[in-house]
Amino acid sequence: MVSNAAKQMSGQVISLLLSVYVVRFYSKLLWGDFVSCLLFVSIALLFLSWGNKDFLMRAFSKTPAKMTHDFYVVFNTRLVLFLPVIVIVLFAFPIPQSSYIIGWIAAGYVAQSLEVFWIYKRNYLSSIAIEIISFLLLMLLLHLDQNLQLAGLIKWYCCYQLFRSVLYAGLSFKEIKNIHFKMDGLFFGAAVSFFLLSASGFLQSRTDFLVITLFEKSENIAIYQVLSTYFILIHAIGTFIILPFMKNLYRLQVQSMEKIQRQLVFAAPFIVILSLAFLYLIIRFIYHFNLDFGYYLIGFFITFPPYLYAVKIIRLFRENRQRVVLFTSLKAIAINSLFSFALLHFGYGLKGALVGAAIAQIFTAFQYLKLTPFEK
Repeated sequence: MVSNAAKQMSGQVISLLLSVYVVRFYSKLLWGDFVSCLLFVSIALLFLSWGNKDFLMRAFSKTPAKMTHDFYVVFNTRLVLFLPVIVIVLFAFPIPQSSYIIGWIAAGYVAQSLEVFWIYKRNYLSSIAIEIISFLLLMLLLHLDQNLQLAGLIKWYCCYQLFRSVLYAGLSFKEIKNIHFKMDGLFFGAAVSFFLLSASGFLQSRTDFLVITLFEKSENIAIYQVLSTYFILIHAIGTFIILPFMKNLYRLQVQSMEKIQRQLVFAAPFIVILSLAFLYLIIRFIYHFNLDFGYYLIGFFITFPPYLYAVKIIRLFRENRQRVVLFTSLKAIAINSLFSFALLHFGYGLKGALVGAAIAQIFTAFQYLKLTPFEK
């Protein structure tokens, strides 16, 4: 469980370490500009994934002997989604940058596709080593660039992602060595519910950030990205805790699932408060951002509610009731967008966007908690 949590947090930690480096040695402006590219690539990879991880986890759990076959069918079928992504990149970015962004997206596609193997096999320590080695290469490349600009940062980040994807391919070589090129167009319909759930989850946690890019300058976007990334990391710890047991949760009795949910709720206040205290130290003494207590109070109401329903969502997935999760997320996205937009429009700044996120999280928890209790 600890190694899985460390692996799942590694992506967010790397983003935060990179933000420290760029903000401290260059500027908030550079980080704010890069974050816009990072957000674009994240959305592109979300679209390209089309819910493949959750779809394959369920498929692997049911028929483990067909892992390689199922992986390649899904991998090959999703390749057709690249065409619209490439067209958008070419129109959205200058030619020198667009080639690196396409390479960045392609590398992310490979690494993202292979994620299902190390999760299923619980091969967390090797994947942590890959993240560390790849990040050290990125830091070396950035250090050697004495006059780092946005174009250079994008280029080196693309190289880092390519190197990372090669290492993940090596880690999963046993599973992917028997290549085949079969495709199945029915996958898109079969996995659309997983894609919509992933998309709604992504938007639910980042709607306020998307809205804030419409109102704030790059320096404030940089500050907000750092805060929101930490908040996402804190409330995701609950998911990291249960992820190693995902395939087991699909098989557990209801009473056992209830027990796990109660234990998670009991631990949540300690996890959240300690994490926020640690966040204060980081923001104050590493980033040198002067943020008052209100930011951390709002942060509690953003990060605590997801612990109340983490296992309940797994139960809904197991019962093939993804629609409940989807519509709950869509309602939360609408609430987040409405409040964030209104509060930013009336001049409440970063706190206004955070309040919108907090209201959406409280609403989401209330929706799940009022559902009919687990059947006995």
